[in-house]
Amino acid sequence: MRNYVLRRLLQLIPILLILTFLSFGMMRLAGSDAVLQKMENTGMAVSQETIDDARAELGLDKPFLTQYFVWLGNLLHGDMGTSYVSGQEVFPTFVSKLPATLLLTAVTIVLTIVISVPLGVWAAVRQNRWADYVIRTASFLGNSMPNFFVGLLLLYVFAIRLAWFPVISRGVTLRNVVLPSLTLAIAMSAKYLRQVRAAVLEELGKAYVAGAKARGVRFSVTLTKSVLRSCLVTILTLLTLSIGSLLGGTAIVESIFMWDGVGKLAVDAINMRDYPMIQAYVMWMAILYVCVNLVTDLSYRALDPRIRLGVRKG
Repeated sequence: MRNYVLRRLLQLIPILLILTFLSFGMMRLAGSDAVLQKMENTGMAVSQETIDDARAELGLDKPFLTQYFVWLGNLLHGDMGTSYVSGQEVFPTFVSKLPATLLLTAVTIVLTIVISVPLGVWAAVRQNRWADYVIRTASFLGNSMPNFFVGLLLLYVFAIRLAWFPVISRGVTLRNVVLPSLTLAIAMSAKYLRQVRAAVLEELGKAYVAGAKARGVRFSVTLTKSVLRSCLVTILTLLTLSIGSLLGGTAIVESIFMWDGVGKLAVDAINMRDYPMIQAYVMWMAILYVCVNLVTDLSYRALDPRIRLGVRKG
């Protein structure tokens, strides 16, 4: 196990280096100038000399590779640069948005598990009966509605009509996170409960379930101790993918509810051409996904001994 982890960590180093180069290059080849964008936002006419001085101050007058290696060296020392817009250091600003994103992610994952796993199992157990049809119809409706529509609908019902929750989030609290997390959980649950249902149906059709029934083992025991345990790898895969996307921020939902998280920060940085902040976000996403994939692989090896012994591949 130790050798496996070390090997995977060593494989991540070139991947992260390539991602840093690509992200830095795309920011510089985006076709817009951060200095000109900043000057235009002020609404004041400035001379070319002033623009050149501003570019020199930001290091944008140097060759591309020089800019990249300077930025990479600073990044390896924990310095992500200074925001072009606010003039504040990028790293503390970015870290200050993480608590909101972490809370939104945690609540959304809990709601998704509570909704999708029981309904998916129930639909599989009651296959082709009225409960299965109702759950599948609800899943279809949940998949067909985009997040912004669900969010606006929840805002109208629970914030405007019933006044149970605030229309605009005013802090990182459980009361403020209910509507944005429920918006995300509805769409995720609609997608995942169908996959949970399919995984459970596949297990129910295997020979060991029929053998347990023939031996007189109660169906509830077989379901909880054998079927669901065999489905853990599938469920874990779904959850880890969701955690990665949620920790990266959900720009549309965060913008609708004015949730001050990483996703909203990234959207604002893109609109303002704040390249250091955008690059910090890209690096966060890259590190996040490679770490999530590594943790997922290690979880597979812990949950299923056949994967550890090399019997199951993939």
